[in-house]
Amino acid sequence: MVPLSQVPEGARVWVNCLPLHPELQRRLLAMGVRPGVEIEVLRRGKPGGLLHLSCGLMEFMLRGEQAAEMEVSLIPPG
Repeated sequence: MVPLSQVPEGARVWVNCLPLHPELQRRLLAMGVRPGVEIEVLRRGKPGGLLHLSCGLMEFMLRGEQAAEMEVSLIPPG
């Protein structure tokens, strides 16, 4: 498991846990982002910046510090 903030561009991951902040948890859950779903890192801002992510047909952005609180597992390519 690694923090989402350390995942490289183009990688796909499974979400293991959500950030601790309750409001952010509610927002992510409302968008269908929950433990067990697959997300892809589309783009990364400068170090510590925003991450552009996709989950199914939805795309969203997360701040680096928020992504650092999310533990994910890398999906092997292929």
